[in-house]
Amino acid sequence: MFVADVRGVELAFQVYHLHDQLFAYIGGCDGRFSECAFGVKARSSLGGGGVATTTLLGTEASARASSDAARRLALRSGKSIVMSVNMPAGAEELQGDAEKVLIRYLRENHALEGEMSDLERALGGL
Repeated sequence: MFVADVRGVELAFQVYHLHDQLFAYIGGCDGRFSECAFGVKARSSLGGGGVATTTLLGTEASARASSDAARRLALRSGKSIVMSVNMPAGAEELQGDAEKVLIRYLRENHALEGEMSDLERALGGL
């Protein structure tokens, strides 16, 4: 668990490292937990595959930020991701920067294997 200042807004981060799976929370310091999604890289018989996501908590519309973040992390990391993005009201535009803080933390703590530059480039487009 850690708190980071993201463009003047204090955001709380919580990460649990499991075997081939990560649980990550990004939100305000109030600890609000109302949206959550699961993403996993799908394997297809044709060798392609994509990412399958589902909403675990909240409605599909309200958990969109969590679902999108889970999809990006699962696609690039190859791990199953449980992601909860609960940005404070008025700070939703900080999600991309918050995800960059999370990626940096995961890399520094060796929670992600392989090359993550593609993910960082994808987050730069948010």
